Formats: sequence, C-alpha cells, structure tokens
Amino acid sequence: MAGQKILIDAFGSDYPDQIIDGIAEVLNQIDGVELVVTGDEEYINNALIGKDFDKSRLEIIDCKEVVTNDDSPVDAILKKKNSSLSVALKILREREDVGCMISAGNTGAIIAGSVLILGRQTGGDRPTLLTILPNDKGGVTCLADCGANVDCKPHHLLKFGEYASEYSSKVLGVENPKVALLSVGTEDKKGNALSKEAFKLLKQSNLNFVGNMEAKTALSGDVDVIVCDGFDGNVLLKSIEGTAKSVVARSLALLKKYSKSSDDMKFVKKAFGELMQLLDFNSQGGAILLGTKKPIVKAHGSANSQTVINTVKQAVKICESGY
Repeated sequence: MAGQKILIDAFGSDYPDQIIDGIAEVLNQIDGVELVVTGDEEYINNALIGKDFDKSRLEIIDCKEVVTNDDSPVDAILKKKNSSLSVALKILREREDVGCMISAGNTGAIIAGSVLILGRQTGGDRPTLLTILPNDKGGVTCLADCGANVDCKPHHLLKFGEYASEYSSKVLGVENPKVALLSVGTEDKKGNALSKEAFKLLKQSNLNFVGNMEAKTALSGDVDVIVCDGFDGNVLLKSIEGTAKSVVARSLALLKKYSKSSDDMKFVKKAFGELMQLLDFNSQGGAILLGTKKPIVKAHGSANSQTVINTVKQAVKICESGY
C-alpha cells in the first residue's frame, strides 16, 4: 500500500462492538495492513481484551464524543469536534500516511464533514456516493449517486459520471468504462427535465457515454457506470435489495413445496445461500464517497465484523490503485 494506513471511525454505527471485533480480525487476516482507529480508547481496549492480534499495527486515537443518527449532520460536525467522526476526518486531512477512511456512522454527517473538514477535490462541486452492484456477467457495475445528493442539477450528474468512470478505471481496472444515464427509456429524448439536460452534457463530454438505460437492466453488466441523482439511485438500490430477498424467499418456498427429497433442498439452500451472500451488503463492503480530497468508504449502519474486513479490503485496493 506504499506505506498507507487505513483509518476507521469505530463509533457511530449501530453495533460498535462489531466494528471493534472486526478491527482485531482484520489485523489477523490481512497481512501488512496498519489501522488508525478513532473512538473511546478505554472502551476499545476493554473490548479487545482476550483477542490475539498484532497490536503493533494498531493505533488508537482517543475521543469521547459520538455522532449518532439522531444528530443533525452539520450541527454534529460543528459542535461535536471531539467525536470519533470529526477527529477521523481531521486525521484524514492532515496525515499523509493515512490514505483512506472507513465509517459506518451517520451518512449525512460523513458527507457534511467531508466537505467542511476534509475538503472537495480541486474543481469539484459535490461529493457523490458510489456503490458497487454485482452484475450478471460476473463483474460489477458502479452506481453514482446512491443517496448523497437527492436534489441535483445537470452538471452534478456529469461530475458524478466523471468520478465514477475514473474509479471504475483506476480501482476496478475497467478499460474505457461504459457510462449510462438512468432514465425511463433508452431513447435519447426520454426522461424528465434534469435527465434530458444531463444527457446533453454527458454526450458532449469525454466520457464513454452510451446513452440512456432503464432500471430493469441495472444488473445486466452491459454498462460499467450508472449515473443518476441520489433520490433515484437510492430507490434503485433499495428496490434491487428488496426484490432480491423477496424472489429468493418465494423461490425457496416453492422449491421446498415441490422437492422430492431432503437432498434436493440441501443443494438448493447451498445455491441460494451463495446468491444471498453475493447480494448481502456485509459481503460487498461499503459505498465509496468520491469527490473529496481523499476517499471515504461508507459502511452500512448495521455493519458487522465481516463488513469491517471487506471494507478494509476495499480501502486497501483504493490505496494501492493510487486513486
């Protein structure tokens, strides 16, 4: 990782003990990674008692305050200056040896803090939250924005496309990523006022823009980047998650009803178990906040220890890419 350390905000999630367990597991499972962790040092050390890991690769920065999901994002950043999130963002800004940050805390506060404390990329306007969707071709598709910016202007969507295309190329290794705009039809003239204006900007850009796409092909793998505002992106993401769970549950019920032996169900349960693991957020890691001076991986609020391992792997990959 070229000497880069991964920074973890240990508090603010639904289950901080799971985050701390994951930190110990990371240091056991991922060779060479060094972690900088912000949070209540006494609490963290007590939670790590009895766990066997390389303590020389762990640095704990003591801070007692916590930004919760009930806090107003901007107020939390301005008033809770000794919170694990605010301190982590300052470290990310000031320390050259820290390349990427992970937090499962308040999404709004992370985004607000990334702008107020860390700062935007040069020439950037708004950060975008990018998530990775496993597609039907065995690869992944980037979705940006997936919830950071629910109200956007056309030039914002162009910037989201640029950020996501660069991430797809540099971090995921996709050559000349195909970029599509989420709309209600594939025809050039389809969409609302926002998407029609964004279409014009994307078409005039240097991106490999392939036109409009419909939500039903989001997982097809035909494109590498899906661009949309955060409202539509979040609806799309949660629709995919909910539909996947419903289809799997109904399929299992029908297969159980018509299966002739218990051996049939063992095979089915194994296959569907692998499918759900592929679609589970804890297996995929986290969304990535792009457009700030350094990248931030946003894990789900109910992240568990396995999520920590996978988000650290994500962060390591980002650092190694030089993104």
